Amino acid sequence: MNLTPNFKPKDIVETIRVLIEEGLKVVELTTKGKTWAEVIESMDMFEFKLGQQANVNSHLNAVLFSEEFNEEYEKTLPLITNFYTEVSSNQALYQAYKNLLDTNLNEQQAYIIKESIKGFELSGVGLEGQVSKRFKAIKERLSILNNQFSKNSLLATNEWKKVVTKEDLAGYDDVSLAKVKTDNGYEISLQAPIYIDVMTYADNRALREEIYKAYVSRASEVGITDKSFDNRAIMDEILSLRQEMAGILGFSNYAEYSIAAKMVESESQVIDFLEDLVARSKPQAEQELAELKTFSGMKLMPWDLSYYAEKLKEKKFGFKKSDLTPYFPEQQVLKGLFATIENLYQVSIILVKENSYHSDVRVLDISNAAGLVGRVYLDIYARKGKRGGAWMADYQPLMGDNKPIAFVVCNFNSPTKDKPALFEFDEIVTLFHEFGHALHHLLTKVKYPSAAGISGVPWDGVELPSQYMEFFCYEKSVVKLLSKHWKTAESLPDKLYGKLIDAKNFQSALGMLRQCEFSLWDVKTHSKNKDTYEVLNEVRAETALMPIVKENRFLNTFGHIFSGGYAAGYFSYKWAEVLAADAYYYVQSQGGIGSQASQDFMQCILETGGSADFMKQYLKFRGERPSTKALLMSNGIILENNDILDKKNR
Repeated sequence: MNLTPNFKPKDIVETIRVLIEEGLKVVELTTKGKTWAEVIESMDMFEFKLGQQANVNSHLNAVLFSEEFNEEYEKTLPLITNFYTEVSSNQALYQAYKNLLDTNLNEQQAYIIKESIKGFELSGVGLEGQVSKRFKAIKERLSILNNQFSKNSLLATNEWKKVVTKEDLAGYDDVSLAKVKTDNGYEISLQAPIYIDVMTYADNRALREEIYKAYVSRASEVGITDKSFDNRAIMDEILSLRQEMAGILGFSNYAEYSIAAKMVESESQVIDFLEDLVARSKPQAEQELAELKTFSGMKLMPWDLSYYAEKLKEKKFGFKKSDLTPYFPEQQVLKGLFATIENLYQVSIILVKENSYHSDVRVLDISNAAGLVGRVYLDIYARKGKRGGAWMADYQPLMGDNKPIAFVVCNFNSPTKDKPALFEFDEIVTLFHEFGHALHHLLTKVKYPSAAGISGVPWDGVELPSQYMEFFCYEKSVVKLLSKHWKTAESLPDKLYGKLIDAKNFQSALGMLRQCEFSLWDVKTHSKNKDTYEVLNEVRAETALMPIVKENRFLNTFGHIFSGGYAAGYFSYKWAEVLAADAYYYVQSQGGIGSQASQDFMQCILETGGSADFMKQYLKFRGERPSTKALLMSNGIILENNDILDKKNR
């Protein structure tokens, strides 16, 4: 059993080509199969091999970007896309799957087959002739465009830098200054940890305006960043091709096509859900913004919001972000995270001494009483050539003796020669979120790779385990595990913890509106044949409380939609957040960490993955349907009972 991916792939184009030739032979044999082993297991075995190679290539392209490797990587995309298009449109294979319904299947197998058949149908298995060829060409083109969008976003982000003086960074504390200190002075950039610090702490309003406009105009035709990375034409083509693809399959638009594979029932159900959240959140959001305007004593612009919000937060709650960070050095945060996971799910996490693709990477083995469960490659620091954001990706699923392996990637500040990496509390929440995804992948007990872990889980359920994990960050016992002042070794004082909890939902209604804006734009831009920025303006007429500056082109780097898997599915974050809040409050009411309820969550959700109807599994765990009230309550938008966390944890 090899747990170490090949992080030095050679001749990746030829390797993929040879694998696909093998795969086509496997498919041909599989079409003649009559049993589960002959059809499903043979396909699983091959896809496991191809997935290992394709997944590590994708990962390296994201975390160690180079033009040389990307050039080769881009050549593999149409090969892989064409193979899976051939597989999903193979009518003989489709029939072999359908024939299995008349064989002796267990409950999991029957569910997997039914979902696979639906997948074939949504992938154009019924198409023939020129229409089939066009459908395949669209899929191939989309794979190339998705990668180009991501590449342009990365290069546009990396391209802009500015050398400033220490005086320019007035308002910074020593920790934030250490992030931008170089041998030649201080250098700011558009990397997320740096950008966020400038927007939050820099007293220099002109500097905040400059970096804000640089950030929101990345990969566009306007602003002050390099215009050669403009993504607009790519976005328009992606949207056009998605609409065409949906039309070929008989859907009225891409949103309808996307929703057909999710838990929700219709496009209108999604819009109603989001508009209800907007209606419930907007009055409080207006109050939050009015309070901020009064506090600032000025006409606010977008580059003022984070800065004055931090100042107002400090005044209202008696602390600032920089008061917290010294208590959260990297090693203690990881120690506390691992202890929380161990207490939740009765596993152990051990650091493995193994060289990986970069010196930053930690290798973690997760075990339980039965033995090794799986492995995580944790890549935590921001660096040049690494895609921004945070994510979990899989290298391989559970299959036979092969244990699942996951990559967990973040973009946090790295240690300096004088200090350990000190994390913002928001970064800790992000880390818990991504480990929620990883645990979903690793703790599976499903023996069938196509439904193990996150595989086969509807997109609007994928975020449940990750958002559920976020709630535990705020529990007092967990915060004690996470915190240890890097100088004094003191854990976070009770008084400061109380302030953290009091401030948890500061401006949460504004945040809710912002996420609903993204989600409504996403579903509507995939259902209307209109300019995507025009659709955004229509949505913003109902959701936005601040004017948008003319340089704003944030859609041009919206990777979730244009290079990730969230097209017409961004609402999944809010949909899953309802489930997560409902699940967390239920587990807390039944004893919290280590309770039978937390074990039930593991068994019904994490271990079951995509091998059963997701909502039925949730109902099995919870006993009743989730309520939107849980989401609003967790965000402090329903005022009554919103002190549950406070009462439980102080």
